[in-house]
Amino acid sequence: MIGPRIGGQMSWVSYEDSQIKEYYDIEPLYGYFGGFTVAFRVRERFFLQTDFIYSRKGKLITGTDDASKSDPELEYRSIAHHFDIPIVYRMDFKGQFGDNLAFKYFVGLGPNISYWWKGNGTLRSGELIENHIDELEYDVKFGSSSDDDQGVLVVQDANRVQLGINFATGLVLEPAGGGVYILDVRFELGHSYLYKESPAQFTEATFTDPAKGRNMGFRLGVAYLLDTKVSQRKKGKSTGKRRK
Repeated sequence: MIGPRIGGQMSWVSYEDSQIKEYYDIEPLYGYFGGFTVAFRVRERFFLQTDFIYSRKGKLITGTDDASKSDPELEYRSIAHHFDIPIVYRMDFKGQFGDNLAFKYFVGLGPNISYWWKGNGTLRSGELIENHIDELEYDVKFGSSSDDDQGVLVVQDANRVQLGINFATGLVLEPAGGGVYILDVRFELGHSYLYKESPAQFTEATFTDPAKGRNMGFRLGVAYLLDTKVSQRKKGKSTGKRRK
């Protein structure tokens, strides 16, 4: 089965250094994703489902009220554009509403392969305000910087191919008119660091994005799939002429 898939998501970054929370407030950022899904039956109740999607992830870091530890004016918004291939091996169960409405529900687990395509965002800080800059719009640059770079966040040791784990649950609806609707909720647990040792640095500000952070997120999605095996849909139907 194959078909389109879209949805919304809430993402954030979890840092290995627990002391970061003493200096910053880390909040989730809302985004979206879209692409298509391929699913096929492995056994009677088991399906392998793979998505090929564009995903807009991110994070929001703000300064705490304690001016002795951080900049109260700080607001760092980071948007990361990814191409994801989440794979879910799911087990289906049968359910029923009342006497007539039957459905299936499932639980699933599998890996997530993600490619960090590009990034951008905005930065506000007390330092920028002192320099008469209300807000700095920036783009992410992978590698090293040059003197000509302006409004750039430099990520020297970016891990652009990342791995994670998906935990999924949802509903499968099979209306009489054909097609399959899949409604699901997923939790993405990142495994790979966005960058390992060196923090990301701005060319026009002293604030640095801390290293050793992993992507986390919740996804709410819907997919509409059609069976590509035409012979299976017509199974049991006669193509010959009826005799009297």
